[in-house]
Amino acid sequence: MKMKKNKARRFLPIAAVFFGILFILAVVVYILTRWVDATYDVDFNTLIYTMLSPLKGTGNSVVDSILQACLPSVIFCLILYIISAFLLCQSRVSVSLSVGAKRRKFDLLKWLRRIGAAACIACLAAACLFCNQVLGIGSWWKNQKQNSTIYEDYYVDPDSVSITLNGEAKNLIYIYLESAETTYASVEEGGAQEVNYIPNMTALAKENISFSDKDGLGGFRPSVGTVWTMGGIFGTTSGLPFAFPIERNEMNKREVFASGVTTLGDILEEYNYHQEFLCGSDSDFGGRRDYFEQHGNYEIFDYYTAIEKGYIASDYYVWWGFEDAILYEIAKDELTRLAAEEQPFNFTFLTVDQHYLDGYVCELCGDEYDVQLANVLACSDRLLADFIDWCKQQDFYEDTVIVISGDHPRMDTTLVDGIDYADRTIYNCFINTDRTIALSEKNREFTTLDMFPTVLSALGFDIEGDRLGLGTDLFSSTKTLAEELGYEYLQQELSKSSLYYISHFA
Repeated sequence: MKMKKNKARRFLPIAAVFFGILFILAVVVYILTRWVDATYDVDFNTLIYTMLSPLKGTGNSVVDSILQACLPSVIFCLILYIISAFLLCQSRVSVSLSVGAKRRKFDLLKWLRRIGAAACIACLAAACLFCNQVLGIGSWWKNQKQNSTIYEDYYVDPDSVSITLNGEAKNLIYIYLESAETTYASVEEGGAQEVNYIPNMTALAKENISFSDKDGLGGFRPSVGTVWTMGGIFGTTSGLPFAFPIERNEMNKREVFASGVTTLGDILEEYNYHQEFLCGSDSDFGGRRDYFEQHGNYEIFDYYTAIEKGYIASDYYVWWGFEDAILYEIAKDELTRLAAEEQPFNFTFLTVDQHYLDGYVCELCGDEYDVQLANVLACSDRLLADFIDWCKQQDFYEDTVIVISGDHPRMDTTLVDGIDYADRTIYNCFINTDRTIALSEKNREFTTLDMFPTVLSALGFDIEGDRLGLGTDLFSSTKTLAEELGYEYLQQELSKSSLYYISHFA
């Protein structure tokens, strides 16, 4: 009997640790789900790619925010559990209860331990159910088990159609504005704010070509697999969603990035374009370096290049690397160098100051607004306008098309909280193109994928059939897939698995 009691006492700490792990896991799942739901406005597929991206080259804000929001509560619950477990692991506390004419003794702590163990299991189960309900994991998993034929039915391989340059090759300046959506404008202009935080971008859209889903300022809707930076870049330059297996989000670890895909960079390389990609962070993040080097032989200018060329000190590091004020100055220098060469150029660059969470306040940002992101947006808007004005004063401008595009909608909820995701469209603007619009510039239903053939068309390329990838040339009279099939149906099909995608593109 004594031996059984000793074994029971030795078992109690082990059981306490096991159920403690279950309890803390439940707490972490619940708190993280609440934090993600309050912070992000993305689907589970996007969340997976975002969270499983390699941390190298990322800003510290996301990790810091997670720790600040979650760690105190987790530590508090852990301390509470340790105290409770210590008290419950005592040897014995008996109580006497009357059952009819007899009195029986019950080990109160023993029953409380059993109730506690069951509660730990129940907490974990409830947290998982809550996570599934909020993030839609079940729906995502269901889609992964279904196969779509969207690519067999509608994908147009750029190598299978005629793509010819009409006239002299135009230079391309392709500006990806981080998290640039049209909801930052005022309600009067077509946005969702009381104040127009992007007046210069609004003016550029009015003065040039800006395709819209409405009469006022609007833009394109994101497709599945394009609502984070690398996904957006990939979608706008290939006409395909980023739908590689999850583990391949670390594309920088692979020898070949999307070997079966012909992209914007590949096509321009055939026409002897000198191509360069500039960003203010580590270009390895998300596989951006490999993608641009392997699809168009781009030169890469990133955070480390800026150090090598003396733009910033070796120990300089803010936000994700360096801020946009420096980025635009580097862009001017690089464009001046490229323009001095005889061959046409494609200079693509990505801003970063508007990145979640809440954006980065640089020395040029004012404090006109109470919300940090509003000040960042206003500052970014001014920087972009100044850069466009500079471009117009350069000799190369006459032969250059400028494309301004957001990479994806905002991923946190600042300034867009409560706004329907379907109403949050991505900004676009085409400056100095000779193309005329055959169908309509306004009230169009189009997605990230349509930017690929549209950019080529803006440069003067004629595309047989008006479609490349799953995208449609918006300058043409052909309807987009979102218009032909319906946006919701297109999204549903792109959410499913595709054996064709894996076998042909990956």
